Amino acid sequence: MVSLEKYGFSLIRSRELKELDAVLYEMEHIKSGAGLIYLDREDENKTFCIGFPTPPFDDSGVFHIIEHSVLCGSEKFPLRDPFAELLKGSLNTFLNAITYEDRTVYPVSSRCEKDFLNLVDVYMDAVLEPKLLTNPAIFRQEGWHYEYDEEEESLSYSGVVYNEMKGAYSSPDELGGVALNRALWKDEIYCRDSGGNPEFIPTLDYKTFRETYEKYYHPSSAKIILDGKMDLDKVLPLIDSHLLAFDRREKTILQDSYTARIADPITISYEISENEDESGRARLLYGFVCSTFDDHKSQLAVSLLCDLLCGSNVSPLKAALLERKLAKDAAMYSIKSRRQTLILEIRDFDKERLAEIEQTVKEVITRLATDGIDKEKLTATLNSIEFRLRERDFGSLPLGIAFATSMIGDWLYGGAPEDGLLVNEAILGVREMIEDGYFDKAILDLTLNNPHRGSVLMLPDKSLGEKNAKREREKLDEILNGMNEAEIESIKADLRALEAWQTEEESDEAKATLPSLSIADIRSKPARPKIKEREINGAKILDFDIKTNGIIYISLYFNASDLCEDELVKLSILSSTLINSPTEIRDALSLQNDIKTNLGSLFASFAASEKKGVVTPYLKIGASALATKSEDMLRLINEVALHSKIENERELQSLVLQIKSGLEDSIISSGESIALSRVEASVSEIGAVNEYLAGYEAYRLISELSEDEKKIKKLLLELPKLLSRLVCRERMIVTIAGDAPEGFVDRLVEFIPSNSEKIEKKPTLPCAEGEEYIIVPSKVAYAVSGGRSDEIRENLGLMRVVRSILSYEYLWSTVRMRNGAYGTGFVPRRDGSLAFYSYRDPNPGASLEFYKQSCDYLRSLADSGEDITKFIIGAIGEYDVLTTPRMAVMLATRDYLGGWSEDDEAKVMRGMLSTKTKDLRLAADIIQKVLENQSVSIVGGKEQLATLGFEPKKIINI
Repeated sequence: MVSLEKYGFSLIRSRELKELDAVLYEMEHIKSGAGLIYLDREDENKTFCIGFPTPPFDDSGVFHIIEHSVLCGSEKFPLRDPFAELLKGSLNTFLNAITYEDRTVYPVSSRCEKDFLNLVDVYMDAVLEPKLLTNPAIFRQEGWHYEYDEEEESLSYSGVVYNEMKGAYSSPDELGGVALNRALWKDEIYCRDSGGNPEFIPTLDYKTFRETYEKYYHPSSAKIILDGKMDLDKVLPLIDSHLLAFDRREKTILQDSYTARIADPITISYEISENEDESGRARLLYGFVCSTFDDHKSQLAVSLLCDLLCGSNVSPLKAALLERKLAKDAAMYSIKSRRQTLILEIRDFDKERLAEIEQTVKEVITRLATDGIDKEKLTATLNSIEFRLRERDFGSLPLGIAFATSMIGDWLYGGAPEDGLLVNEAILGVREMIEDGYFDKAILDLTLNNPHRGSVLMLPDKSLGEKNAKREREKLDEILNGMNEAEIESIKADLRALEAWQTEEESDEAKATLPSLSIADIRSKPARPKIKEREINGAKILDFDIKTNGIIYISLYFNASDLCEDELVKLSILSSTLINSPTEIRDALSLQNDIKTNLGSLFASFAASEKKGVVTPYLKIGASALATKSEDMLRLINEVALHSKIENERELQSLVLQIKSGLEDSIISSGESIALSRVEASVSEIGAVNEYLAGYEAYRLISELSEDEKKIKKLLLELPKLLSRLVCRERMIVTIAGDAPEGFVDRLVEFIPSNSEKIEKKPTLPCAEGEEYIIVPSKVAYAVSGGRSDEIRENLGLMRVVRSILSYEYLWSTVRMRNGAYGTGFVPRRDGSLAFYSYRDPNPGASLEFYKQSCDYLRSLADSGEDITKFIIGAIGEYDVLTTPRMAVMLATRDYLGGWSEDDEAKVMRGMLSTKTKDLRLAADIIQKVLENQSVSIVGGKEQLATLGFEPKKIINI
């Protein structure tokens, strides 16, 4: 350990964490009082995170707006948006900021030491010396401001956070969660929305905004986390240099004013489309406040209970609701802050049957408590949870970031921050709890007899959107009518000042302050796992040379290229039925208990790839397990793939309704993904295949199925035949990583039947209009335009650099900063398609115009001769992603199925590295040609449709 005192820190404690193969050092900055923890472990990815306690005192979203605003320039880095500048030219593996319900954190990570130090430098200055204190334009851009329409003589609200939260409040899930917190936490900080309620965001003024920052963003209250292998002789003095300007003061403490209470039930409305039937669309949320943040054993027990009761369609509580046709879906999950809240969500039911639902919940839970809960089932669920906890696979989220964001919460609450990362003791404790019969009593204590509980009934209202819009319009008209001429002129002046700040050219001196990388800092090439390809009895086997820490990952891909459009939709349904169905050997619940007991996962899904112009959809059956459980893996894959019994009409209909509901929610909450899918479906076969698997076309056809009893009965006969048709050796590609025993794959192939019938590919034709608007119950929109060209594929390296330029320079400054959309970007793909998109966009018509003008911007940049090295570095940083073993297998399989070789990757890398400023003119020409025949898809509310300025060729009502 380095000498801490010379860098301004004192050591408080150290602790060896054998479970993480790490040593934790806790320190305090002597002058400012800031806390710092260094988790010293073998990880080339270096993580930094600084966090502050930010308990909300109202629903204005002030801390969310501060989170955005501190990244809009600081004393040392006086650029308009250092955050976007870092995105352009960093090799970061994570770069973001997050507002939680009671804290705000700023995490970054990178494998490159120089880049990591740059990120720490910029982030420390951003949070401690932000320009938001002297520039009200930052508050207006990121928070809210009035827009004044000269022609209409009307006011409206805009702002990045305002528009983000308008989008969030279009989601029933968001509305329900906010209402439940209000019920459970009356008069405490958790009853308020730290993200901001759009109705109250405009109540926040600049003075309060500044005062709030100054009160809470002081180093004395800050918690800093470092993780991974790093040179502390470089990192600590850098952090010290930012803290030295501050003297200690009283820390902000997250007060625990906890009072258990049985809340009065709350009823709220949520918006649905006007062409939907309001019957059968009620939702119910139960909330039960359980364990404290530091009771990790109880938290694990609650997670166990959630999975046991509602983990699948055959879990006792969910099964009872479905069998009695009381609801179409139910879920149980927990949310952790200072205390853990267990939530039971029941969806899509007739409000007249509320009493029956409540009685069923009471009946099932009471019966389990009286009869006792099967210990084998509890142990099976715990085994499954234990596997996930030990695997520590957070997908695209780096492990160090997951550790840091978890630790800061417990640390701010006054606990030992590392304890939440250690799972051995909690797992052992819960095993003892199972043996002692703890759950038989706890199931009642945690739910029906819980002294701190509440509920929210959500009722659909197809006129709610119009009523809210009318109320807002009347409110704004009243505000405008109460203004004198001087006040209106002040609004206009503020808008001019905001636009001037947003569009002014950054000085060379300001640009020079931001630390940068050089091409020499880039790793030679992204690491790719080696693949050994072989064939066993007609089946293709891909062995991946990847370290998996004793876990086997295996997937079976079955070629489905001979399926027509309707059958592709059925394939997506089939993939959902497999793990939820009984088999010829036992019932579904017994099957799932076996899977949980012995495997990490067993799942079915679908995929699609395009190789040399040939599109292939697949049925995918995958599994993961410890190498010691390889025999169980073979046995269970065999049972699911070859012996599933899809024969229960009621269960199938329930599943179809759940798939429909999930797709419907995604259309509303992730509209940019649906719109992007529609654009790609209009120009390519791979896009059309994906549409029928998981896009709007899938939603449309599944909706029709769900409402027709005859079609469900027919589907019940078709799915087993489809499964039998697909599962054969000749269609199969097996991917495997990990230390499987000798002969493992041979035995797998042996039990898959052979079928020499020739596969006759059926093309899937483009299935979307070239210009359409999908109306959803939303207060914002998602606008996508794009197309396809062979020139994109041929110049993919150049186009990836252009992605960095357009996404983080041009579109960021126009669509996001000036137009107020929460997110925006440009995406070129390997197959030759490209797309522009916006996310939670108040004005999609303006965004479409900005997309078109991007070509002129690129030509102007090409003529300027400006150095674009930072964009090349940023493009390569995005390309060379950090992966877990599971992700590495998935990405390598995607590359193989798509015919993407090391030579292809090397060509793209060369293309990025060789891009010159003058090449941007070629990129502009390619994009312009695509946009001349572009496809456009917009998902949004009626209000945004009215502002487009043109009539889409097709309008779809969800």
